[in-house]
Amino acid sequence: MTKSPLDLAVDGLYKELERVDNDLSKIPEVTRPIALLYMFQGMVDNGGFRYPMGFNFPGNPPYSTISDAYRKIGAIDAGDALDKAVALFPFANPEQDADARNQFMGSLEDGSEFEKLSDQVCGDETIWKQMDEYVAKYNKDFAPFITQ
Repeated sequence: MTKSPLDLAVDGLYKELERVDNDLSKIPEVTRPIALLYMFQGMVDNGGFRYPMGFNFPGNPPYSTISDAYRKIGAIDAGDALDKAVALFPFANPEQDADARNQFMGSLEDGSEFEKLSDQVCGDETIWKQMDEYVAKYNKDFAPFITQ
């Protein structure tokens, strides 16, 4: 199976992130939204916001960095949904406390506002299209990471 430019770019980005201990500040700024969203959205598509929020995400970025990444690729509604879901946590900086996040998410009932927001983003194929388009738009910036 032939890999898309997005997949090839991410392969190289993840190798670079591993080399720099998941420090996003050490990769080009324009590549950061894809470095964050490729994994985050993949997890959301497999379990809603609960899946990637159930543990500390690599590099432990603030959730606002991830919602901003959605906006940078053009997925405004996804970024807004994530911000609204994060605002439901009854404590500040939820990305810093996996135990408290899991306790809160475990207390939610089916059909909660958190789940409704998550469902807006889970399975949204347009986000993958927007990531593809973003990589194509910034081809020169991603080219050093594409090895095939």
